Amino acid sequence: MKNLYRILALLLCVIFLPLTASAASVADLNDGVTKIALLISGDLGDMSFWDSANAGLTKFAADHPDVVVDIIEMGSSDTTKYESTLTKTCNEAYDLIIVGSTDMREPLQRAAKKSKYSDRRFIIFDTEIKDGKAADYPTVHSIMFSQNEGGYLAGTLAALMSQEKGTAATAFVGGTKNDIINDFGFGFMQGVRDANVAKSINVGAYNAYIGDFVNSPKGSSLATSFYESGVEVLFAAASQAGLGCIDSAKNNGKLIIGVDSDQYAYYADTDPEKASHIVTSVLKRVDLALYECCEEFLAGTLTYGDLEVLGVKDGMIGLVENDNYNALVSEETRAYVADVTARIASGELVVQSGLKRYTKQDVLNELFDSLDPTK
Repeated sequence: MKNLYRILALLLCVIFLPLTASAASVADLNDGVTKIALLISGDLGDMSFWDSANAGLTKFAADHPDVVVDIIEMGSSDTTKYESTLTKTCNEAYDLIIVGSTDMREPLQRAAKKSKYSDRRFIIFDTEIKDGKAADYPTVHSIMFSQNEGGYLAGTLAALMSQEKGTAATAFVGGTKNDIINDFGFGFMQGVRDANVAKSINVGAYNAYIGDFVNSPKGSSLATSFYESGVEVLFAAASQAGLGCIDSAKNNGKLIIGVDSDQYAYYADTDPEKASHIVTSVLKRVDLALYECCEEFLAGTLTYGDLEVLGVKDGMIGLVENDNYNALVSEETRAYVADVTARIASGELVVQSGLKRYTKQDVLNELFDSLDPTK
């Protein structure tokens, strides 16, 4: 009989142990320390999107030494570990957890719905936690950017510079055909189209997608094919894969418009010759947006269950106007681009979004095809 009791006691321990361990695995936030985690669902060193996010949190950490800031690089080679890494981070004593890109939407949706994480706060950037349903996630602050406006400025500049150089076409090189990159590209094509109308010119625009955000050799190959077709200046929005496009611009003696960060500044000291081929970059101030949100979080003013959309009028989207831009771009073109920028900021000029919630794929395809010299 005693043996039977022992067996029953052991069985009860086995049954209840997972529940006890699970409850104990979620750290208490009442430790007197504010901790923030940024999960990078990609690779640092892209000199654009992820490096910008990293820069924002690095600066915040430097300005707030009393706050623990951890930046966790998950890489791009194994996306299956994203959710487990998020769960591990949620279980630790992080008051604010920041993730970015659509790759993290569904993992965060599941985490944010768990009652055991109700005291954690989250930021997701470059996407909405769920399209049109941010209010369903009362612990999540969503940030999106109007990259279509930045693409428009790049398209305007590329068309006018192409005309001045006597070339018939410019080009857009994207990473993958996802919502954000389509938004960049759709804005770019609108910029080319409207510049053609405003200036009575006829500049075409090639387009191609690398298929990912890491294949720099393929980015270089695509850019080279366009340069060899007569393109003098193109726009690449492809994160790390876009670095291959910059390599191609240098090797072919052509020009390129960078993306997300000031890519000229990244190369200015280490490879000034390469930097000289970067006319400008479409700034997408992920760094500044995250920095300001962390400041609001500390102050207790950050809102949740909502979507924040940042664009030209907010100073979060725009073109870099550095010495290289002033040297390579004519005064007339700079003045025209500045006027377009001001009209977007004031709301006079509205750039149509290429996000699928606003624009159907066939409408995007129609504009891309109408400017493609091969169609």
